[in-house]
Amino acid sequence: DRILFALLQERTEDQSISHKEMPTYEKHCEFVNSDPYRGWFMILNEHGLVVGTIYITEQNEIGIQIFTDSHGKGYGKKAVQIIMGMYKGPFLANINPKNQRSIQFFEGFGFKHIQNTYASS
Repeated sequence: DRILFALLQERTEDQSISHKEMPTYEKHCEFVNSDPYRGWFMILNEHGLVVGTIYITEQNEIGIQIFTDSHGKGYGKKAVQIIMGMYKGPFLANINPKNQRSIQFFEGFGFKHIQNTYASS
């Protein structure tokens, strides 16, 4: 849980799609322990160290986050390839419209923009 919380703390405003504010560690643990996803995996580097996480929801939404110091090393690409091989598509990715890096990343897998969703406060 500490690794997941550290990863969550790195998330910037343009990366977040679901958090309006940073949860407490206790709230974070509640969420993690609620088993919220169909599959949730740690992404490891070649030395066995955690460099990020990837999940897939019951609706086949893929979410991924890589620690900043491990960006650009291919870990995310490999993790998405593995997830897409483990589960039957089609797949979705909910991406903050300000997160151009993530948009381009998923477009590289053939994902297309289908909607922006808005919510009241």
